[in-house]
Amino acid sequence: MHVRLERKARFSSGTATLDLTVQGLSLTAAQWRALILTHEYDPNDRASIRQHMRQLRNQLSPQQQLQAARELSQVILSQPWFQRAKNLAVYLANDGEMDPIVVMEKARYRSKQVFLPSLHPSQNGHLCFASVDGPRITNKFGISEPDPKRNTLLPVRQLDVVLLPLVAFDEEGGRLGMGGGFYDRTFEFLKQSGLGKPKLIGLAHEFQKIESLPIEDWDVPLHGIVTNKQAYTIKR
Repeated sequence: MHVRLERKARFSSGTATLDLTVQGLSLTAAQWRALILTHEYDPNDRASIRQHMRQLRNQLSPQQQLQAARELSQVILSQPWFQRAKNLAVYLANDGEMDPIVVMEKARYRSKQVFLPSLHPSQNGHLCFASVDGPRITNKFGISEPDPKRNTLLPVRQLDVVLLPLVAFDEEGGRLGMGGGFYDRTFEFLKQSGLGKPKLIGLAHEFQKIESLPIEDWDVPLHGIVTNKQAYTIKR
């Protein structure tokens, strides 16, 4: 079975937009033509879902991404786990990911300590975390990150909340990332320890939600998911 994006309204010409409240997004008619004509995916194939969602989110303009980031911050700032957090990990958005930049600035304004992930220099496939204000380097994926050799690293168990990017998700906590497994390996101890800290919160655009996404054995369960429209609490 394949899933195909559809619309029920007729396209208008030029730059007129269609307000798609279900997806939580407004796209131009040209963007919807491109999406509907070219994007199909197999809901049972993780690679197909990943490709589809990456293409979909990369259709967003910088203005649409900024608006989504502002809406996301409004949802997150109302959450008790954010209000209580002292040490907050975020990420630098890449490849059309939901951008936590507004959340980061509001957290700093509230005197929270904000950290970014880096590829761990000695534990292959793991992440380490350092202050957002420290010196940075560009990693092997072309992403800016704190330099692990020139920053003081915070032990991951001292983080209160970790915001991480999602490629797709469902309401039961099924999630899909980029496939590297960095967050799963880094926070695997949460599966065994039963600790509630740090809380892992996935971020995504509302349109990245799908009906069902099986949880794999290696997935570390999320505590919640937040989109630009709402927060989802995951039953663990």
